[in-house]
Amino acid sequence: MAVSFSSLSFRRPGVWAVVIGLLGLSVAGCVRLLEPRTSDATYYLLDGPPAPDTASADTTGLRVGLRTPRLASYLDETRIVTRHGPHAIRFSEFHRWGEDLDQGIGRTVARALEARPGIQSVELVPWPRGTTFDYLLQLHVFSFEGVGPSPPGPDADDDASVPEGHSQMSLRWTILDPADETIRARDRIRHQQSGWRVTNFRALASNLGRSLQVAADSIGARLVTLDRPQ
Repeated sequence: MAVSFSSLSFRRPGVWAVVIGLLGLSVAGCVRLLEPRTSDATYYLLDGPPAPDTASADTTGLRVGLRTPRLASYLDETRIVTRHGPHAIRFSEFHRWGEDLDQGIGRTVARALEARPGIQSVELVPWPRGTTFDYLLQLHVFSFEGVGPSPPGPDADDDASVPEGHSQMSLRWTILDPADETIRARDRIRHQQSGWRVTNFRALASNLGRSLQVAADSIGARLVTLDRPQ
């Protein structure tokens, strides 16, 4: 039934509610809600050694508290970074980390350290209340990316070869006394892996995971040489 607005008395509050409702129904019938768009991005996780068997863990080993890694500001996001020349970087829209990069780096290093002899546990922030540690560990990541020429553009020939580059990691690790946070040991590690095809982001994630393993080996070897705090 058609409703003539001229026949309604707008002095009654209830009439306004009816009018607004009718207008809302009319507009809703003309609007189609947008369907969610499927993401074209591929997401990657850093990988490391398998988690140790807690039933056979060394209960006399060191207990380490790993602080949240500090990242160079350009790395502090989920888009994977590639470097092209000394000053140019590119953020990939379609190849991304599946978690915050500082969390992924911390998790990977913690698992690698726990797999080493002489280390009982490595706890990530947030630490359980009342937890005590033999040492604190801080990581500062300066570079964590692929390096190489730009890939062939959309106008390139189908048989154009994909250039090669390398993965690159640079970080500083610092071991601290938990009592007063004095520095017990510190070092800087640079690690590269060559033979990376610049369009293979799965291989890049794998290479960077291996670089973190190298860092964990260096840290673990230094930890077990320190005198345990009393």
